[in-house]
Amino acid sequence: MPSLRILHVTPYFADAWAYGGIPRVVTTLTRGLARRGHAVTVCTTDARDASSRVPSGDARTADGVDVRIFPNFSNRLAYHLQLFLPIGFDRFLRSHAAAFDIAHLHACRNLLGVMAARRLRAAGVPYVLEPNGTAPLIERRRVAKRIFDVALGRRVIAGATRIVAVSSAEREQFRTLGIDPNLVALVPDPVDLDEFRRPIARGAFRARFSLEAHRVVLFLGKLTPRKRVDVLIRAFAGLPRPDARLVIAGNDMGAGAGLRALVRSLGIEARTLFTGLLRGHERLEALADADIVVYPSQDEIFGLVALEAILAGTPVIVADDSGCGEVVRSAGGGELVPVGDAAALAGAIARALQGTTARTAVAAAADRVRALYGDEVVCAQLERLYNEIVEGA
Repeated sequence: MPSLRILHVTPYFADAWAYGGIPRVVTTLTRGLARRGHAVTVCTTDARDASSRVPSGDARTADGVDVRIFPNFSNRLAYHLQLFLPIGFDRFLRSHAAAFDIAHLHACRNLLGVMAARRLRAAGVPYVLEPNGTAPLIERRRVAKRIFDVALGRRVIAGATRIVAVSSAEREQFRTLGIDPNLVALVPDPVDLDEFRRPIARGAFRARFSLEAHRVVLFLGKLTPRKRVDVLIRAFAGLPRPDARLVIAGNDMGAGAGLRALVRSLGIEARTLFTGLLRGHERLEALADADIVVYPSQDEIFGLVALEAILAGTPVIVADDSGCGEVVRSAGGGELVPVGDAAALAGAIARALQGTTARTAVAAAADRVRALYGDEVVCAQLERLYNEIVEGA
């Protein structure tokens, strides 16, 4: 296939672990596309976490990708309100948009996407939009999201040549939002297989947190209401397993205080550990050392954590209401429970701790994860989509 000049636009990129899965998805996609011989540019902001920024300024090259980082007007607005105001970004696109064959915009309701869509349309460059779970009006600030959609967001969707769904569940979300099914392309999120080339040494995470003598039930993800960690806490509180410890690992995006209060009210403080955000290899060590990884999230259109847990050799339990359940159902390696059902979740955890989910079954599921969701596999699908669009333009 011919080499393409590809632009990816995202509010956050490789170092922004605090913002969840999208930065990692974009990093994996762009690096994979560059490996396939394409000229890939990423435009992003300096968002990292609540208190720090990624150094911005001149362009830099990372894994063959040209990365351009624009400083946010306010890091506080970016982190707490998801209001990304990148200084110099619109000026850059005004001068350079026409240099690209195709663009890929990530996440809905951000001003980078709005500015990029406008400049790309003016330059006659087609773009795809990948909401990655951000299209529906769910969770926080729904009124503000609705206003944004009316004022700006609908134009971004209307101007897209394709809308990327990462699962059949997200495709159904698009249908209920009135998006033309003929515009929707199904391309899953990629798993960065480079992180799993070598086995992850077990024991480091347990030693760091003095968990050697315990069975570990792990949640890994952002602490937001939609992740339904409250359901996991209630399920764990009912387990007759004094040897078990509940580990809640992830960046607190506003739900942490309520979760800690729930833990206290249920009397399981001594058996519960909040680690905060785990980055990079730290999170892989946690996944490998857990006896079971529980991801009870509601409206989860993919669930990268579940696949990473399977690749780390650990079985998973996920809610069955949307894409994460769909993904685990196709790959295996875990159990599905009804979303929000603490009793069913408690039963599934008890079975897992008794060893009824064999790690040999997880190893077989890991092979399917690599075949279905490995970065090279997904980037090849995305490459075909790009070429189809460019050739038809």
